[in-house]
Amino acid sequence: MMLHPFMGIEQWDRIGLSVEESAKRLQRIAYVDRRCMNLEAGHMTARPEYEVKGALARFTWQDAEFYNQFRNRCKQLRMSVRAFEKCPDDALDRLMTTILESSNTLNLLVALFEVLKPASINAVNRYLSEAQPLVDEPTIHLLQHQLSDRKGQMVWGEQAIAHFMASASGEEVESAERWKQYIQALLQAAGGIDGCEEQIPVNPSLIVETEPFQLPIASTRDDRFQTSVVKMKGMTFEDNDEGRFLQMMLSRYFEMSPAEGVAYVHFSTEGKPWSFYYDTARHCWDEVRHCWFGEAALRSKSYDVHAIPNWTGWYDMTSQLFNRDEAYTHLTIAIEKAAMKYPPGKREEWEFCRDVVKDPLMTTFQDFDWADEVVHAGFGQKWIIDELFQGDNVKALDAAEVTVAKRAVYMDSFEKDGNVPPPSRFAGNY
Repeated sequence: MMLHPFMGIEQWDRIGLSVEESAKRLQRIAYVDRRCMNLEAGHMTARPEYEVKGALARFTWQDAEFYNQFRNRCKQLRMSVRAFEKCPDDALDRLMTTILESSNTLNLLVALFEVLKPASINAVNRYLSEAQPLVDEPTIHLLQHQLSDRKGQMVWGEQAIAHFMASASGEEVESAERWKQYIQALLQAAGGIDGCEEQIPVNPSLIVETEPFQLPIASTRDDRFQTSVVKMKGMTFEDNDEGRFLQMMLSRYFEMSPAEGVAYVHFSTEGKPWSFYYDTARHCWDEVRHCWFGEAALRSKSYDVHAIPNWTGWYDMTSQLFNRDEAYTHLTIAIEKAAMKYPPGKREEWEFCRDVVKDPLMTTFQDFDWADEVVHAGFGQKWIIDELFQGDNVKALDAAEVTVAKRAVYMDSFEKDGNVPPPSRFAGNY
């Protein structure tokens, strides 16, 4: 029996797409992925629903991965990085800016999961159906693997829309439908994600007036939660191993606020190299995962996680106290790089769970938390010590100490004055 001459690759005689056409299509799909990454990070801070925050952080990371893959592939297809990173179509820019301006959670979900992301999947499938399978196997390979995550996003999005629709008022449903029609019209004006469809100008009657998107000045939570700017304010713990273990689970659970802080930095920082946004997308998602470590551990011990005052202080001081460089310096240098010391540090936390309390689930969580924090300390080395302070470790550590002092004053004001001091007292210097 003769083996297949091309390892089972079919349609080997298809003419396919040229290198130029391939790169142009991939650039458009990638542009939408990068803008999705950015708006998902922004709305991660703005949407109050806890589960939506977590999902948007995950999608921020996944869409960053898609874009990075396309960026590398398009370089191989003779498209320069400078050309690749340009907006390929003003109509796509208008589409993505408008989705960013979604006024509520339901409208955002409808725009993403009933219009935009299905259109991206259609563009990927069209590329797969038209590409020459021998010459463009590297692209086909990465697109086929992307489809798994893209379809996974759709599963979550469809479930989320059904959840919100079930409790939406008639007016909210009507608003979401009008918004969907407008986003569809903007997509059609662009000729689809890949530009291969007929371009149809937007009917003026479909236009919905919007307001520019703004990051919230204070952390958002839905009405299941009580919040506290001061971490563990009013909580008491037994002075023993059990008390320390509870504090450790809570510390992981409270990492949604640092995740929001990273999302703030990611969304609001302009002019950095692509790898900064790639790293902070990963960092944001890691912090949400760490929050879920704590939530899973608490749930496994039958704690009611919604009865615990949820810490929001990290995002609030990021928004109200620090400038963006200070915010990322405080997280990566003052906190995460310092956590590499032993003892106590991340290694000792893992050993405590393994050897003292002997909790297998939390031992696994702390093991991976430690691994992630090593990565984050590396982000601090790259973006704070090497880039911001030109490799001067002493200056970086001094700057980190300044943020620690500023944080102490800020948190002390909440201890004295309550939960919400006037934001103008701690306006960041931008």
